[in-house]
Amino acid sequence: MVRRWIWVFYWFSWTSLVWAQPAGFAREGDQQLPWDSFLDRCQEARVLYLGEEHTGKIDHELQHAVVEGLARRGRKLVVIAEMFQWPQRQVLVDYVERRLDDEGLKTQSEWAQRWGHPWDLYLPIWQACQRYSLPILPLRNSSESGKQLGTLGAEAWSPDEREELAAEPYEFGPGAEQLRSLFAAHGGKVSEASFQRFLKVQVLWEEFMAAQIRKGLKADSDQVVVLVGKGHLSHGHGLPWRVQRGWDEALEQKVVLVNPNDEEKPRASLEWLSPGNPSTTD
Repeated sequence: MVRRWIWVFYWFSWTSLVWAQPAGFAREGDQQLPWDSFLDRCQEARVLYLGEEHTGKIDHELQHAVVEGLARRGRKLVVIAEMFQWPQRQVLVDYVERRLDDEGLKTQSEWAQRWGHPWDLYLPIWQACQRYSLPILPLRNSSESGKQLGTLGAEAWSPDEREELAAEPYEFGPGAEQLRSLFAAHGGKVSEASFQRFLKVQVLWEEFMAAQIRKGLKADSDQVVVLVGKGHLSHGHGLPWRVQRGWDEALEQKVVLVNPNDEEKPRASLEWLSPGNPSTTD
């Protein structure tokens, strides 16, 4: 009997950790939402984008809580993650099917070399995917092909990488000038040709990402959940526009952002407002 109660105690402790919500609250427009209503809104989307600051603690806690919450509702999810690249797709299958443990996923996905942001922030998300057998797909092309995009364009990708790509021409969309100062901050004074090449590569990256999301839409699932840096959702045309452009039917897509600024708010379907979002780089 004692052992049974110890087991029950640990089970409830584990489930409470699983269901721990990040600090803050959800909002849709001017309306504050309780957690269950927030999940209801998330569940309505065929494609749900959980935008992030890569080192933001609350961002990843929210991603974990949403994936966990939807999975526990019985939703068949496909999780598509910017943190992984095209060459690692079989590694992700092996992890979800439990042929790899957590350390194996970190090592074989070449996390440190291909992503580099703190592993511990993301690990609970991957563990939830494994626990509920949720497929994880890579969102990014390889670093190797990425180095050739500026000169070769879409030809830098192999034929199978080009599957589901929308037809050219591609364009960045409105607000490209907003990125000029960001680009200059990374590289100092830059030429117009360099800036245009940067925009070209950015667009190609995002068209590749959009193609991966469309592949996820063709999987046997209720919903595609995309984990991606919020810049890909709030600048230019953004991923939702690019995904829809290459899809024949109207898609219900929602964007969730943590503490969006004035420029980002118009792109956010749902907001998560937190009193703070400590960065691991602080």
